[in-house]
Amino acid sequence: MYGALADSLLYCARKYDTLIIGYVFMPSHIHVILYLDGEGLASFMRDFKKYISQKAAKDLGLESPSIWMPRYDRVVITSENALLTKLKYVHDNPVKANLIDTPEKWEWSSASDYLGRSYGGMVPVFRDWV
Repeated sequence: MYGALADSLLYCARKYDTLIIGYVFMPSHIHVILYLDGEGLASFMRDFKKYISQKAAKDLGLESPSIWMPRYDRVVITSENALLTKLKYVHDNPVKANLIDTPEKWEWSSASDYLGRSYGGMVPVFRDWV
């Protein structure tokens, strides 16, 4: 299912001219940091969640394609310091969940893009803000 999340995220990023700054896909939730026009966020999230719901319903044989909570948390990041704090929080999720011992080991995260590995995560991220 993580591959479908990556595909949907990339598709929506292209469709809505959005930059992906950071992300982590967890077994029970996701975090994504995006740079986009605030007016496009609702449409981005609608399309992202719709695709994943339909894929899950088909692949898992679910009768109801609704797998998401009816909301998402929107946090406006207004400074580089706030962005760094949010990125650290996002990247530390798999460690806090005891899935791995260091953030960059989680394949479904942008942590390796920021923590010096020779290759990045499964979804290319925009790092020119650094």
